[in-house]
Amino acid sequence: MAQSPDERMTGDFVVAPGHRDLDERPSLSHEVIAAYAADAARSVPGILALHAPLWKEISARVRDSRGSGVIVKDSRPGAVDLDIHVKVAWGVTIPELAVAVEDAVRQRVTALLDIELDTVTLYVDEISGPGEVSQSKEG
Repeated sequence: MAQSPDERMTGDFVVAPGHRDLDERPSLSHEVIAAYAADAARSVPGILALHAPLWKEISARVRDSRGSGVIVKDSRPGAVDLDIHVKVAWGVTIPELAVAVEDAVRQRVTALLDIELDTVTLYVDEISGPGEVSQSKEG
C-alpha cells in the first residue's frame, strides 16, 4: 500500500483513523507533541526552564523559532520517545523530580494526544545557584 502524504512527511506521527477512509490517518507534528510535553514538564515544581540542546538552539535561531527543550523521536510504529532538557531549582531531589516530570508528561500527552510514550528521559542541563533561587522568590 502506498504511503499517504502525511506518513511521508518527516516529523509527523500518525495517531488515529481518519474520518474519510480508515486507511488514511491524520498526523501530529513532532512540534505539537513537544509543545504538550513542554507544558507538562514546566508545570512540575522545581523545573525553572526548558533548555534546547545547543544544536537545536542554533537550528531554531536559523529558522527564527524557539526551541522547546523537548526532542521527539519515533521509537516504533504508534509510539515516540521524548528527551526533555531542563534547568532545575537548587535543592530539588533530581531522581524524585525526574519521576514527577515523567508522570506529568505521560499523563498529559497520552490523555490529550492519545499517543503512546515509550521512554521519557530527563536531562538536567543546568541547576540554579542558591542565590538565583532566593532572588527569584523576592522579585
